[in-house]
Amino acid sequence: MSLLRRVRNVARYYLKPPEHLTHTGSDLLADFIDQCRMIDAPKVLELGTRRSYAERSTRHDSWIPHASKFIGADIELAEDVDIVVDAHRLTETTGHEEFDAVISCSSFEHFKYPHLAAHEIMKAMKIGGLLFIQTHQSYPLHASPHDYFRFSREALSGLFGTRMGFEVIATDFEFPVRLKAKESSEVSFMPAYLNTRLFGKKVSTTPDEYIYDYDIAI
Repeated sequence: MSLLRRVRNVARYYLKPPEHLTHTGSDLLADFIDQCRMIDAPKVLELGTRRSYAERSTRHDSWIPHASKFIGADIELAEDVDIVVDAHRLTETTGHEEFDAVISCSSFEHFKYPHLAAHEIMKAMKIGGLLFIQTHQSYPLHASPHDYFRFSREALSGLFGTRMGFEVIATDFEFPVRLKAKESSEVSFMPAYLNTRLFGKKVSTTPDEYIYDYDIAI
């Protein structure tokens, strides 16, 4: 069997998403917005709202226009930023169980310790609170100020385990792209996407210590 055929066979096996990560039906973001509409006067936190381009806001207030309070947060003070906060220490600033909804767009790839940031986000959410994350699966390097990670659907979902009192409702990819290495075209057929997204809900109290969900019992 040729090397290329072996690579293709491995890809078909590993790129088939687990059933709990398969999102079918309506758009994931639309589902998040629709469920937010059902919350009366929600308090909302959005992470990573500092403007990358002076002429364009990165905030998403329009997604939840009936919010009683919409707070934009970033690690640096700038336009569209209401509070300066390190996501790894989020609850030191926001407190615990404060938010009905949390939004994070193009931020998780910039967190040095994403499990810690996920833990802090869950602690900051109210029970029943909703979470929407958009980050990158394949994207050029873009330090703001640092660029650490890229996420598959499994990687993003894995940050928010059931043992943490959290339900991942759906994940998906968006914006298909084709990657081609300069020296080789053998893997150019394999799927790639600009963005990875997650929609989830906090269903019970977040443990004080982060609990890992291992795929294999040890």
